[in-house]
Amino acid sequence: MEKLVINKDGVLVDEVSIDKQIVTIGRDADSDVQLNDPSVSRNHASIRRIYTDLYIEDLGSTNGTQLNGRSITKHVLKAGDRLIIGTYQVDLQSEIEEEDDLDKTVVIQPSAVAAARSKLAKQPRKLLPKSATLRCFRGPNKGNMERIDRSLFTIGKPGENVAVIARRPQGFYLLHIGGSSFPRINNKEIDSKGGVQLQEGDVLEVGDFMAEISFAKEA
Repeated sequence: MEKLVINKDGVLVDEVSIDKQIVTIGRDADSDVQLNDPSVSRNHASIRRIYTDLYIEDLGSTNGTQLNGRSITKHVLKAGDRLIIGTYQVDLQSEIEEEDDLDKTVVIQPSAVAAARSKLAKQPRKLLPKSATLRCFRGPNKGNMERIDRSLFTIGKPGENVAVIARRPQGFYLLHIGGSSFPRINNKEIDSKGGVQLQEGDVLEVGDFMAEISFAKEA
């Protein structure tokens, strides 16, 4: 599990585990991470978990949010990242050490591991989507093409119906983020909390937005 280590003026203030899907940060008393200082907006930022990834989003704060020395509005987070929120330094740490599952068994069954690696090497590599393009039929970008080559692409407006297209190693997924109406794929409403994988030619609808998605493949 990841945790936020919060310091101010070189002094440890708090440590907060990220144990829920959305963690709010701000001066407001109802914030999950309350930073009681005038330099911090009441609702300053939020951290959202999508699958195993974490994303930081500035919520229109007065003084902004910095990630590793750069001002951001929305960005993926990884262990070791440093956020500056007002006068606070917030470090993201992970309590889980990632290991190669095959390497963990080398000492126990080296021959089995070697056979597994050989089998994997002989299997044809599956071509995964490298980037995606939306052909917009309806909404603000009607008639235009939108290229998606980053990890998170937001559709909709805050306070209304909002969804994201998340790029994962397995492909692109559509997830419902907010609003009273769920997104639709090929005229079918989706309500899966884990998201739905998108296929070539799928037609997406989020509020007034409507587009067809197509993919470029990795070599």
